[in-house]
Amino acid sequence: MTKNIAILLGLLIAMPMIALQKNAGSICSPASIQEQLSLHPQGALSWPSRFIGILTTPFKRMGISGWTKTHCHANATGTLVRNAQHSTDGFWTIDVKLEQLVVQGESLVVTERYIRLEVERGTSAHKFCAHNKLLKGQQIQAEGPIMIDRDGPFLEIHPTELARK
Repeated sequence: MTKNIAILLGLLIAMPMIALQKNAGSICSPASIQEQLSLHPQGALSWPSRFIGILTTPFKRMGISGWTKTHCHANATGTLVRNAQHSTDGFWTIDVKLEQLVVQGESLVVTERYIRLEVERGTSAHKFCAHNKLLKGQQIQAEGPIMIDRDGPFLEIHPTELARK
């Protein structure tokens, strides 16, 4: 019985990832990124999710409900839909309504589209978050690789650079 539950959980985790794998090849596809942009912002992180981040993020890095590279680099400008959230894994999570998105030099149509920024430690973007309050309604500019978060699945930018617009 326990083995069956483990198999079922594994399938539930893998199914969204399988659907997006075809778009996560070794060549960036701005058209694929355009198709996968969120129509609504991701939900706010719950307090328990923020608290257990220190435990779950290492598993995500190992590929368990983790991230898939799109091989795309983005420069995005947008407005925060809520205050930036900090988790015990050290990440800052920022959800933005896009105003501009350039992927591999190609401007994409971003009317009523959203993306999540996951700001990792060790980047100048993380230093910026640590020294600035990022609040709902503020405009920011982010630059970095686009990843697929298989928890959703949904797109994220893992910015290396971040600034107020």
